[in-house]
Amino acid sequence: METSEATFITPVVPMDFTYNYRIGPYMTRYLEGFKERKILGSRCPACGRIAVPPRKYCGVCNKVMEEMVELPQEGTLENFTVGHVILEKGQLKAADAPYVLGLIRLDEKASLLLHRVEGVDPSRVEKGMKVKAVWKEDVEGDYGDLDHFEPA
Repeated sequence: METSEATFITPVVPMDFTYNYRIGPYMTRYLEGFKERKILGSRCPACGRIAVPPRKYCGVCNKVMEEMVELPQEGTLENFTVGHVILEKGQLKAADAPYVLGLIRLDEKASLLLHRVEGVDPSRVEKGMKVKAVWKEDVEGDYGDLDHFEPA
């Protein structure tokens, strides 16, 4: 039996991976700040820019940024996207409802922080809106302690 068309199959393979990352002293300090409900960044001694989350070298000057500074709990939504899917065990699935991921500026010299924005209908989100940090009730120094941002 000859056929001119190729036959394809599309296997679906669910993935479930656990990753252990060594986060280093800058990210360790950032997460330790979460235990006190503080958002920390590292300030460049040359240009004054603040990296949030903190990092060792300034992306502009390439100077070592040793100074840690506390950032405000409120900021400005600089840009955003509305998500409609989630990734679960390697597969895209429809989200229960549309959600907002925002780029938030906590200080005029700070880099943008990517985080969820809740408490506002995704169709009503606007660039420039003021937002504030919302923490989990019990903080442990984990990345998930800073739960989301909401309109201020």
